[in-house]
Amino acid sequence: MSARLVDLSPGRAVWQVAWPMAALGVLRAGFHLTDSFFVGRLGPEALAALGGSAFGWWVIELACDLPAVGAHARLARHEGAGDRARIGETLAQGLWVGLGLAALLALAYPLRGLYFELLGFARGSSEHALGSEYLGAALLGASTLAASAVIGAAFRGLGQTRTALAITAFALVVNAALDPLLIWGIGPFPRLGVGGAAWATAIANAFAAGLALWLLSGRGVRLRVHRPVRGELTAIATIGLPVTASGIGFAICYVVLGRAITSFGSEQMGALGVGHRLEGLAYLVCLAFGVGAATMVGQHLGAGDPLRARESARAAARSASLIMVPVTVALFVLARPLFGLFTDDPATVDAGVLYLRIQVAVLVFMALEEVYLGAFAGAGDTLAASAITFFFTAARIPVAWWLAYDAGLGVAGVWLAIAASTAIKGALLWAWWRRGRWQPAVPERVATRAA
Repeated sequence: MSARLVDLSPGRAVWQVAWPMAALGVLRAGFHLTDSFFVGRLGPEALAALGGSAFGWWVIELACDLPAVGAHARLARHEGAGDRARIGETLAQGLWVGLGLAALLALAYPLRGLYFELLGFARGSSEHALGSEYLGAALLGASTLAASAVIGAAFRGLGQTRTALAITAFALVVNAALDPLLIWGIGPFPRLGVGGAAWATAIANAFAAGLALWLLSGRGVRLRVHRPVRGELTAIATIGLPVTASGIGFAICYVVLGRAITSFGSEQMGALGVGHRLEGLAYLVCLAFGVGAATMVGQHLGAGDPLRARESARAAARSASLIMVPVTVALFVLARPLFGLFTDDPATVDAGVLYLRIQVAVLVFMALEEVYLGAFAGAGDTLAASAITFFFTAARIPVAWWLAYDAGLGVAGVWLAIAASTAIKGALLWAWWRRGRWQPAVPERVATRAA
């Protein structure tokens, strides 16, 4: 890159960070869509099991992303201040946090069956057994996801998102190649069924983490492995924890709603799983602009320029919102043929079309939510923003129950409650950012180093 990102205009800098992350987001959605494509060939029960596993997978992914959120903010500050010497050390501390969380996730392995019972799948059913296979493999393979997330945060903090895009493309190819081999047991590979999709993702993340470390070393950023430093671990966790807690609350909300969803037919859960993956294409584009906002807010604050930090967040929100307009139209019009790619079950297709068309109506608000969550993360001020998202996500439960049963809207009431909360969260986060309460968090909190 010929010029430092902080020397570019806010809009150009955000775009330079965000467009590779948008493409990266589409590729990340490709992991789930690839899994759905191959698992869907095992039958509607397997697809419903994968859809039910999505909420547990979110919890795993969010837990592994906790150190990445914190490391991203701190690495962007170091880059903005021109202090690259500290990047390798911060990266190592982020990995310690990630591996610790992965170990805790592995301890949840015996609870995977209880999770599916909470969703409303009967013990002994095909969906319960197949989903437990997938979720168990995901829990045991979480360490590679954590390592890949933290190391990828280094490229985001540096603003080198095109490299992160190339690494994700490589991982997607590995995942797509391994999926049929491990799901169906082709050649010398074991037949792992639905669980094979999770193992393919874990192995692909391991390859991605190794490649990322090698590329970082070529850019002069070397991992400085030493014992954990309490102050640095605390700083990383303090930034990432509110975001992760809010996201986990989001996933738990769906687990609680699972009984309502499955009460209208198991095809609703299969439709939700595929619908989330299609909607996820738009979500990950929004998330990309959230990364752009986080990177540039962090770098400008590191350089002591809060005005440019504010302008960067505004530019990211404007770009993401404009992109969501044609995406909304495309997903609404193409909902039925898109679902037809994953299943030939008419009930699942009809259920999925209803879900997707309701959700795409609020994609612009989803863009605002993700951009301003990123902006608050870049400022290191995540508590209030996470509280907003957590509260209105939790509010989906009573509202969905009322709309579905008391108001007599059925499963459409659940989908409407989800869409309404997305719109409210986006509007409130935009308004909270404009109040400027995040600016007192500007001074760098220098981590206390252990002797």
